[in-house]
Amino acid sequence: MKVQRIQCTKNISTALLWAAAILASALLGSSEVLTLMILPALAAVSVLQLNKPGTP
Repeated sequence: MKVQRIQCTKNISTALLWAAAILASALLGSSEVLTLMILPALAAVSVLQLNKPGTP
């Protein structure tokens, strides 16, 4: 149970970090490719990597 709670906390903190990065890039006027494609793709890969079996 404790391991699942830690995993959930990691997922939430990672998602919040990426959401902040995406919002910051949009607010600062970076390119649309970065804001709409690259950063969300990196965020998805990051969260999926956390959920991979054997990840500490």
